[in-house]
Amino acid sequence: MNSTTRNLSCSLLAAGLMFAALGSPAALAQNSGPAPAAPAAGGGSASSIGSFKTWTAWRGTDANGPMCYISSEPQSSQPTGAKRDPIHFLVINRKGLGTKNEVQTLIGYPYNPKPNASAAIDGKTYPMVTEGSAAWLASAGDEGGFVAGMKKGTSLVVKGTSQRGTATTDTYLLAGVTAALQAIDDACK
Repeated sequence: MNSTTRNLSCSLLAAGLMFAALGSPAALAQNSGPAPAAPAAGGGSASSIGSFKTWTAWRGTDANGPMCYISSEPQSSQPTGAKRDPIHFLVINRKGLGTKNEVQTLIGYPYNPKPNASAAIDGKTYPMVTEGSAAWLASAGDEGGFVAGMKKGTSLVVKGTSQRGTATTDTYLLAGVTAALQAIDDACK
């Protein structure tokens, strides 16, 4: 799958992800658990297969068939008080497409279209490409190493600039990510 097709496919997931399970940003804000979302892309649905500290594992379907993913909300976000839709970091396995470790983030408002986003695991930085409010690793070839780094790391920091020029930093804890990834690997064999 080329990066444009991958990004479009992930964009469809992102569009349905935030509102399918709870219906609105207000409902999402009221949930105190990690990553309360389920994809609706392609008319599919998802159900939680477990929560693992700060990460939740999901299993469902999209237009291409079975899929599983993990998601988390940031433990801190800058700037504080900015009006943003729900913010999430995801790793997606799509059995129907035979893909694994698709890395994506949603920052809650449109990114600046100029390349400026990045994700860093314990200081090792990976450039990201953006479209709307979503970003992906700039090189799909980095995804396996990135996910391996998530398993060994303690924190993940996503930085970018919004369309309006606001510098955004979201920090995620990686506690529980290994167990969550194992759960989706088992669920989408």
